[in-house]
Amino acid sequence: MNYIENWIPEEELPVRAGLVAIRENDPNYGLTEKEIQGRNEFIRCYLLKDFEPLMMIHNQKSGTDFFIQDCDVFEPEYTAFNTYDFQNQMRPFNKYGYAMKKIMEDVKNMAIMHSCCTYPEQRRDVYRKYESFVNGRFRNRLLSLIKQYKKVDHEDRRHLLKQKIAKLNRRILECKRIWERYAPAENWDC
Repeated sequence: MNYIENWIPEEELPVRAGLVAIRENDPNYGLTEKEIQGRNEFIRCYLLKDFEPLMMIHNQKSGTDFFIQDCDVFEPEYTAFNTYDFQNQMRPFNKYGYAMKKIMEDVKNMAIMHSCCTYPEQRRDVYRKYESFVNGRFRNRLLSLIKQYKKVDHEDRRHLLKQKIAKLNRRILECKRIWERYAPAENWDC
């Protein structure tokens, strides 16, 4: 029997069970489940390579576990936040200081906006907004403290009020310095 006569071209053969159609838009491009897991593990290791110095920091167990409240971290023993160096430098959060920082940022933004305005009426509007902002945050409270100071006879109470008045005066002067720095005086035609 002649083998060439019995030979069937591969295109004419029926589809075998082991063959899988590969779609060009398939993100896994015909990989098996094990090959997909291997590829994903390689990608994970490659991406973690940038964090290798942080991962090398030794974690020393303390009496408490992860100490940042309300923080959802899956593996806290592998973070840099759980080291003694970080714990020693962590200070309690200063809410008042943060609020003052944000107020001064708002003053700076208004001053920059004032310096960017092209029309005098726009500058006047921004300046009025700045004045009402400072009045609402500091000046109105300052005036009420001054009224209280004039009425109080007790020396200790007067001393406390004087300290509060001085603090509010410093805040107002700080706002003024920021305004003068970022809103040039030649634009003050309000």
